[in-house]
Amino acid sequence: SVDVSLEGSLILCRQVDQPGMIGKVGSILGSQNVNVNFMSVGRTAPRGRAIMAIGVDDEPTKETLQRIGEVPAIEEFVYLKF
Repeated sequence: SVDVSLEGSLILCRQVDQPGMIGKVGSILGSQNVNVNFMSVGRTAPRGRAIMAIGVDDEPTKETLQRIGEVPAIEEFVYLKF
């Protein structure tokens, strides 16, 4: 499970739990000048399925979201703005 506050802008990713996922997504956002204000990850089991919640200060461009979706271990994701 992941605890998040449903306010502002949020990216939710369902993914395979593997090393480097936080860094990969964080690097994509940083390279596009999107500031992360929080990140939380919950998983079912080590190396199993995981959910990553990322709060952002800036709205990611379609290109940025497309790059996140191209990360092989990410099964699906959604961008939400509250």
